[in-house]
This record gives sequence, structure tokens and C-alpha cells, in this order.
Amino acid sequence: MHAFWFVTLAFGVVASIIAFGKGRNSLGWFVAGTFIGPFALIVAFLPPIEREGMFARCPSCREVIRADAGTCRYCHTALIPA
Repeated sequence: MHAFWFVTLAFGVVASIIAFGKGRNSLGWFVAGTFIGPFALIVAFLPPIEREGMFARCPSCREVIRADAGTCRYCHTALIPA
């Protein structure tokens, strides 16, 4: 029985680490990994879906800005569109 809880928490921790590395909500992915196990790991490895209105970090000051911004609103650095 203890092995079951260990494996369950291990899935949650691994899903949380993967999500954190991709900039996703690590607590939510910990819960998902804990309850749905390997299926959450498969989904966590998928690339993020690009949506309008997503945010990015400014390469100069590292503040969170809109991904489609032409200049950073904090440091006024001109951004190169991807």
C-alpha cells in the first residue's frame, strides 16, 4: 500500500517539474499527475498551444509582457517579432 502512495506522489512531482519547466501551473499539474498518473505525464510533455493574448518575458528586463508587443512597456526595449 505504501508503494502505491509513493508512485502516485512521484507521478505528481514529475508532472509538476515538467510543467514548471514549460512555464505552466506546477500546482495544477501536481494535482493532475497525482490523480491521473501517467496520462498527465503524456499531456505535460506536449508542446503548449499558441493562443492569442499569450504572454512572454522581455529578453532585456525579464518582465512579463504580451507576446505580440513591439516594445517592452517596462524598459522600452524594441522586440523582434518571432
